[in-house]
Amino acid sequence: MGYKHTEESKLKMVEYYRDKNNHPMFGKKHTSETTLAFISKPGELNPMFGKNHSEATKAILSERKNKYPLGVGIYDLDNNLIAKFKNNVELANHLNISKVTVGKYLNSNLNIIILIILNPFSKQKLV
Repeated sequence: MGYKHTEESKLKMVEYYRDKNNHPMFGKKHTSETTLAFISKPGELNPMFGKNHSEATKAILSERKNKYPLGVGIYDLDNNLIAKFKNNVELANHLNISKVTVGKYLNSNLNIIILIILNPFSKQKLV
């Protein structure tokens, strides 16, 4: 993680660098090469240059990035499961609406869209 500065040392640094002339980069500029090195490694210098993720790796990355690891579902008003989806994008495609709209409803406590209830799957049934 790196070094953790104490509160006392943070206060000293703040006081010291109030005068901009004391800053080590005062009056200097990074070269365009250095700036590019901060951003990314271009072309052949990039370790992924010319490589592609396999479909299995893409699936793993997608699954880990998923906000709803247990999936999302459509429930009727009696709390019966109608359909289950891996993520809100699949659900939005099924309902033929925007994924942003589905996300807004899933993130809010108002999980009702046109007489169907959307809810991330959990281990407990909805009440």
